[in-house]
Amino acid sequence: MEQRPLIRHLRRARTLRQEDLAHLLEVSQQTLSKYESGLLHVPPDLQIRIAAILGVTVDALGVPSEDTEVSA
Repeated sequence: MEQRPLIRHLRRARTLRQEDLAHLLEVSQQTLSKYESGLLHVPPDLQIRIAAILGVTVDALGVPSEDTEVSA
């Protein structure tokens, strides 16, 4: 079963556009989309920044660990 991060849900709950969060994180909108879809692993340092911007803990992001296989 694929585990998708809750980043998209949390971002939308705070009425942030994907473009705006990507800008704050200094990543492309396409990269953020892949993080939100679970197609790319979110690096630990970026998990911390996302959590801080969204006002949640890193655990609340629901990001799978790096050893979890991501299916394309």
